[in-house]
Amino acid sequence: MKASPKPKTRARILDAARALFNERGPGNVTTAEIAEAVGINEGNLYYHFQRKEQLLEALFAEFAQALHAAATAYAASDDEPARYRTYLTGWFQTMWEWRFFYRDGAMVFRLAPELKPRLKQVSDAGQGLTRRAIEEMQRAGLLAIPADRLDLLVTNAWIVSTYWIDYLRSRRGIGEVTRAHVDWGARQVMSLFLPYLTPRGLAEAELGAAREDG
Repeated sequence: MKASPKPKTRARILDAARALFNERGPGNVTTAEIAEAVGINEGNLYYHFQRKEQLLEALFAEFAQALHAAATAYAASDDEPARYRTYLTGWFQTMWEWRFFYRDGAMVFRLAPELKPRLKQVSDAGQGLTRRAIEEMQRAGLLAIPADRLDLLVTNAWIVSTYWIDYLRSRRGIGEVTRAHVDWGARQVMSLFLPYLTPRGLAEAELGAAREDG
């Protein structure tokens, strides 16, 4: 069998940087450590990224694409049972994979200040896509939300899904986010939907939970 081609150096640098930033934070990782993780010298790394700021900007572009994919996954999903659970699980999986952007936001913006306006654009687009997903759930008969509550649900879902890591750090003193914490955050967002689940939505949510536990 023919071996898969080795990822290009630029992609390997970004993968290594994301893993190290997730583990220790971008302020605590040097370019020398990133180069060592990739198996190249620093000169080769600087050929692709002359400053850590450029690394963060490239990673943010990938992060924005991942968020868009997660936010549009509901409409693309063929998994009819508990589709909203699948959607939220995918959203929080993306947060786990890019957790340093949430956990170390202040440091990211100190190192790459140009990302601040781009984050606003991504956030605005994300809220719009979240609203569309909720409207899809309503059309599918999974949710029944009064018109005057829809904007509140969209806003609150976005707030909780964005700042749950800050809550754990400030209120519970948790410094290292684990997969169990990601599941906790997803449950907080899911709880916002519970009052609006239709009987069909509730049944599919229970079916989805049973499938995940099994």
